[in-house]
Formats: sequence, C-alpha cells, structure tokens
Amino acid sequence: MEYRNANMEKSLNLGYGTEVPPLLDHVKIIFDQQDLQEKDAIEFFDHFEERGWQTKTGVSIKNWKQVADQWIWDLKKGIK
Repeated sequence: MEYRNANMEKSLNLGYGTEVPPLLDHVKIIFDQQDLQEKDAIEFFDHFEERGWQTKTGVSIKNWKQVADQWIWDLKKGIK
C-alpha cells in the first residue's frame, strides 16, 4: 500500500472505513470503480494532502469518501 507522506505513521488502514488521511491506493480504487483515470485520483489526493485534509474553509475532513464522491461528481459533470 502506498503512503504518499513518508513521515506518516503506518497504522492499520484497510480502506473499509473513512480514515483520514486515506492511503493513495484506496483513493485510486474508488476512482477506478468510477471509470476515472489514476491521474484524477492522484490529483484529488495531492489537493487534499496539501490542505492537510481540510475543506477550503479550514474544517477537518471526517469522511474522505464523501469528499471524493463530490469531486468525482464534479469531474463527471465537467466542473473540475
């Protein structure tokens, strides 16, 4: 499993839940299931990694999958 941040403690993260930050591999799986490219998953992951997994208003993300669903919706509608 790929951890983007080398300093992140490798805890047991099987991808079943909504752990934040997620593993990049788990993000790639969600995007692949929606017939999107790996580059889209990496863009999503990097975007929120840079923000410290917070929204644009500074609120900590509790469920990355909900945020990914909105990101994917926007991609499919041509908003992103």
